[in-house]
Amino acid sequence: MADTAVPDRDAMRSLAAALGDQANALAADGRVAEVRALWEDAIARLPDEASRARLTLAYAWYQALHGEVEHGIGLAAGLRECPVSPVLGQIRVLVRGRARDEPEAVERAWRAVTGSGLPDWADLTDEAIELTAEWVVAASWAQSKELFDSRVEQMGSRVIDMALQEIELGAPGLSSLTAIHRAVLALGGTAGYRALSDPRQAARVAAEAIAAGDWEALRACGTIERKAHGRAFLGGTHGVAADLMTGGDLEIGPAMAERVAGLAADAEPWERRRAVEDLAAIGDGPAAPLLALVAAIP
Repeated sequence: MADTAVPDRDAMRSLAAALGDQANALAADGRVAEVRALWEDAIARLPDEASRARLTLAYAWYQALHGEVEHGIGLAAGLRECPVSPVLGQIRVLVRGRARDEPEAVERAWRAVTGSGLPDWADLTDEAIELTAEWVVAASWAQSKELFDSRVEQMGSRVIDMALQEIELGAPGLSSLTAIHRAVLALGGTAGYRALSDPRQAARVAAEAIAAGDWEALRACGTIERKAHGRAFLGGTHGVAADLMTGGDLEIGPAMAERVAGLAADAEPWERRRAVEDLAAIGDGPAAPLLALVAAIP
């Protein structure tokens, strides 16, 4: 077997393909009992957790597609807390695909490892993921809103949120876009797309959230301000205020003061005025130190 001392992603794909070919050859020779040892020995020889997780995932797929569904799903369930996002995404694809054909076996295997039933994402359809992905990568906010109003919103926030998770796992490069769309979902279509229309509208929606004491909405506004409009100071201020008001453990110390001052230096005057006004509207409480910090910036 090839040396597996320093495997990268491409090397892992090559190794998995080679092991699959060897396993098929063993099965063709009537040596099926040796297949597990082949995979497990290769996995054990890998030097790091991420590589072992990737090869274990390939092993899970191999088993699930070669008549060992329960063993394959059990292997996948054992990876459910893996820190490697692509591995998590492929676990979900495997579980969903096999659950459609053999629901009882998949449920039994998952429960045997985890002690609980299949997660909600196991019921997510390919159509829901594809529609959500189309929404996320729409060519313009106008097209995004049209798609949201006509088709996406009807799926319900729970399904949309799960589909966004799938996209984040499978395409980490879309994380900024998925964050913006999650913020739109949190605000509701009307307010969300109003916030997307321009930075001042986003600030108005944030002020409405403050007046309503809706800190999750304020956090969503901060995300849109930062990621859609590039307003790092105002969006960051709204995000930090939301975290403070919901019991976050942020500390308004020297490092944060330096960061806020740096962002303020690049902000437009109206943003700085708005930040002071909004923090004053929140009033005394957890966000008061942030107001003192922002108000003191020359």
